Amino acid sequence: MAQKYDLIMVGGGIAGGGLATVMARAGKSVLVLEKTTEYPDLVRGEWLAPWGVVEARRTGLLEDMVNAGGHYLKRHVNFAEGIDPEAAIAGALDMSALLPGVPGPLCLRHPIACQALTDSAEVAGATVLRGVSQVALTAGPGVRYRLDGAEHSATGRLVVGADGRNSVVRTQAGIAIQRDPTHHLFSGMLVEGADGWPEDAQTKGTEGDVNFLAFPQGKGVVRL
Repeated sequence: MAQKYDLIMVGGGIAGGGLATVMARAGKSVLVLEKTTEYPDLVRGEWLAPWGVVEARRTGLLEDMVNAGGHYLKRHVNFAEGIDPEAAIAGALDMSALLPGVPGPLCLRHPIACQALTDSAEVAGATVLRGVSQVALTAGPGVRYRLDGAEHSATGRLVVGADGRNSVVRTQAGIAIQRDPTHHLFSGMLVEGADGWPEDAQTKGTEGDVNFLAFPQGKGVVRL
């Protein structure tokens, strides 16, 4: 017999874990279905703009992210060809002045943020299942899925697909993806032991036809 929930969340990442936490704290019954057993390192959702910090505070998620190691950046230094480096540093943008009461953007590694919000959802009463596969939408609305070699089903008042850009839920629901033609190639790496980098400053700049962005995440870790 299918279990019944107010909300079925397919995907337990930053969006899924965040919404699941908010709904569970509001007293709703929530089921989170996540395919991974350990969140991978992805360059995704690791820089929360100051206005995003305001929203995280409003929804009650900011404390969860800060407690997980969220790191504020207070300065933006714009390096580019034709700009003297010393002048760039001297003219750094004070990002703590962009919004009242917000120290600046908040940085947190993707897997850490995902796990923190998933944990918060579970503490708030959500049922979180990891290692789920073969999720299929059913009428009701509801889902079928496989876990530990067995098939299960659940129904809910609402099913939300937060399972990424190649969303299974979106595809099965017949929702067309809207996207611009590819115009840039993007990649990133995590640099550890960068203790000489000022931890309160991010930078963006150019070198030839390459645009680079570097933002520290605290404790000598910089995302490039």
